[in-house]
Amino acid sequence: MAKLLLWIVPLLIIPVSYVLCRYVPLRKARYYVYAAVLIAAFFLNLFLISFWNELFDTVEFILVNFICAEFFWNLLRMKKRRFFRALFIIALCAYGFELRHWIIAGPNNAQELWKPVTAGVYQCGDIQYAVREHGLFPSARLLVLSRRIGRLPFEKTIGAFRTPEGFKYADFTYSWSTTCQGVRLDISTADYRRTMGEGF
Repeated sequence: MAKLLLWIVPLLIIPVSYVLCRYVPLRKARYYVYAAVLIAAFFLNLFLISFWNELFDTVEFILVNFICAEFFWNLLRMKKRRFFRALFIIALCAYGFELRHWIIAGPNNAQELWKPVTAGVYQCGDIQYAVREHGLFPSARLLVLSRRIGRLPFEKTIGAFRTPEGFKYADFTYSWSTTCQGVRLDISTADYRRTMGEGF
């Protein structure tokens, strides 16, 4: 039941944002907060910065989509209802396409969707690195290598790649090393090898 509730949260954005838009007051105050959140999210995405704790990245993703959905419901004030219906169908299809990997993953993978598995952590002097496995695909994994920004609760993405099909449950070995360019991470199985890192 808990996994189902976690999985269904993004799907509730559309009805909940409608209720908030129509019936909850303090709209102007909310929009100031929304603007600040959207600006912060834009610059974080622009500079490939995310939260060290991946759970907050998921919360940010849901919050941004929630804000966009509430802004969309304001179009109900338009007099041209046919245009709104057409726009609504297009927006709903676009949102479904954006969430396709989340929907396909299903409730059984809800915990990984909210907080991807940290497959390995490496300490190089005062700098901390991590590689995380995102289980968004039916038969593959997305591996993301990141570097923590000092002692701040943020990280910068160094690289990411999607494994070939059929490697979702493969047993990967992560080998860390340091080169003159920075940290190097060798990812391998019995018949596959990939290198990520700074300068690669």
